[in-house]
Amino acid sequence: MPPDVESHDVNHFTTCISRVIAGCFGLAAFGIALVTGLASENPATIILTRAIFAMVVCYPIGWIVGLLCQRIIDDHIKAHKQANPAIDSLEEYPVEVNLESSQDSDDEEEILVV
Repeated sequence: MPPDVESHDVNHFTTCISRVIAGCFGLAAFGIALVTGLASENPATIILTRAIFAMVVCYPIGWIVGLLCQRIIDDHIKAHKQANPAIDSLEEYPVEVNLESSQDSDDEEEILVV
């Protein structure tokens, strides 16, 4: 995969995670405001106004939390890749394939399932 495509996918993933967490924060705030407004028997207009305000306030907070979480995850992945470098070629660890072992399956018994 070309480097520009790979970096685009990572950036898209980062913004996607931030938006998902922000949406969760906003919807949670909206739901909590609705439940508390209904529990206190406020009028519907006041409940919805406060719920929308809570959602608008909590969405950017969730977006910032999502960016921080993604930054922490990226730092841990980078540290793990530096501590455990990947093998560049298969020549260092050749893999042997034994095709004869798959032909010896004629000696096995058949299992019938009722």
